[in-house]
Amino acid sequence: MLKSSLLRIFLILFVLLTAFPALTQERNVGITVHTEDAYDGYVLFSPVFDRAVYLMDNDGRLIHQWVIETTTGVLEAHLLENGHLIVIAAPRNEFDVTLIPGESNFNGSIREYTWDNEFVWEIEFIGAETRQHHAIDIMPNGNILAILWDYHSLDDALAMGLDPEIVDLGFKDRPLLLPERIVEIDRSTDELVWQWDSWDHLVQDRDPDLPNYGAIAEHRRRIDINYHSWVFRSGAPPQSPTGVNSWLYINAANYSPTFDQIVLSSRRFDEFWIIDYGLSAEETAGPAGDLLYRWGNPFTYQQGDLIAGRQLFRQHDAQWIGAGLPGEGNILLFNNKHNSGTDKELYSSVMEVKPPRRPDGGYDWERDAEVVWSYAADGFFSGALSGVQRLPNGNTLITEGAPGRLIEVNAAGETVWEFVTSPPDTVNADPSSPDELPRYAFFRVHKYPPDYPGFDGKDMSPGDLLIDRLQPAIQG
Repeated sequence: MLKSSLLRIFLILFVLLTAFPALTQERNVGITVHTEDAYDGYVLFSPVFDRAVYLMDNDGRLIHQWVIETTTGVLEAHLLENGHLIVIAAPRNEFDVTLIPGESNFNGSIREYTWDNEFVWEIEFIGAETRQHHAIDIMPNGNILAILWDYHSLDDALAMGLDPEIVDLGFKDRPLLLPERIVEIDRSTDELVWQWDSWDHLVQDRDPDLPNYGAIAEHRRRIDINYHSWVFRSGAPPQSPTGVNSWLYINAANYSPTFDQIVLSSRRFDEFWIIDYGLSAEETAGPAGDLLYRWGNPFTYQQGDLIAGRQLFRQHDAQWIGAGLPGEGNILLFNNKHNSGTDKELYSSVMEVKPPRRPDGGYDWERDAEVVWSYAADGFFSGALSGVQRLPNGNTLITEGAPGRLIEVNAAGETVWEFVTSPPDTVNADPSSPDELPRYAFFRVHKYPPDYPGFDGKDMSPGDLLIDRLQPAIQG
């Protein structure tokens, strides 16, 4: 009788598996890799063309979601320790943003929501003089570190030594120069309690009558307002339509409480910069606020070759590895076009960089930074977006942004977890505009441990596979 029952169960399972072959095939979307070496936690992500923010477990099951009203997309999201959500979203007003094409869909508004999706707070930087863009960082005191474009007229830029010859290359239709300002926002008062303005730290070698005049190679702690004129003269490929206006294009700002410093990622300078946070407002605007260190492209201060001497290519998400994590004090980043400028197929890499720090806490400019760890693989490439996160077990969570792919790799570079939103043959990993990004591309993603305070008292029961919810929209 027992044998007969077991045989009947076996036959039923056999029929089910053969009748539904998809159950026995490896999926090319959703969770495609999940090993026991994956860090246990919950992944928070926000597709850039989706109004929803999703929290899922390592099995790819939906734990929670927020739907952000009055926006066309969410650039990134952070979960606070009280369970609230901070997001970067499109602005809610009707300001005309056409002066900066290609940047209108994803930023301008920083908002806060409760776990239950109730709107709590918002601050907008969108108007005729300034605009918030790209990443934010949550400071230890709960304040927000944000990146702003300030709109300076062409006359202002020429008065700061901008090369008139470069005007014809990109300013005719957009007579603005967009230097960057890094600000700290107190959420309880909406006040800007600290700021660093790149406009205070420019150098030029064209007009000796201007106060920011100097030989570029001798002022490497300052930012060359005419860097892109050197790029164009070098014969490099032309920038995107906004490349001359937003010539710094900082896409990440991250604070280190250990060093009391901020690392910035300048995409169009192909560098990360380190600045001093522990200064007064007057000091920050003066020489003490100049760059403490920079790395990635010596050509920005007229040292070396634009291609051969460069280590970074359109990088994103430069960040300090925090205290207590493997590699603490180093800088982790996603190097988008690792071999840009060569005739080989483009690929991306993830790099962990150890800056040459002196015993007194300063930086030794005569020594090069050391790349202490890196990751690259066949087919690993995202020409835009993307991010990184060092996890407590030493693994690294990588956002391969344009393809909409998340992977977790161990120190040996082995993939221990993977989540894919779109089949690889359906996406463009090197988009020249946001219109070419797949719907479920990501900017950057964060993973939180199971004991994160933001989950206290919350229903963390797993629901349906998230990919099954996303797939109809992807296919449509």
